[in-house]
Amino acid sequence: AFLLGAAGRTKEKIARVSGAEVDILERTRILEIRGTRLERRKAAKYAAGIMAQRTGPVKITEDYCDGDLTMLNVPQEAVGFVTGQGG
Repeated sequence: AFLLGAAGRTKEKIARVSGAEVDILERTRILEIRGTRLERRKAAKYAAGIMAQRTGPVKITEDYCDGDLTMLNVPQEAVGFVTGQGG
């Protein structure tokens, strides 16, 4: 249910940013991803990153980039402004 998120918002966000269609088969807990090769790769990458957060901090490196991200260092005192009240 971690990938599903509250009211399915996490799953919808993965689909929106990757361009792929994303479904979680509840009974088997299989993540089904449909789309172009690039859309599927992005969705799988985003899903893996979200699942990795369950075990600790996730470090994104330059080789993770498919031309689909910009990395910024956010000072600790500004994190709340970036993430917002709900995180």
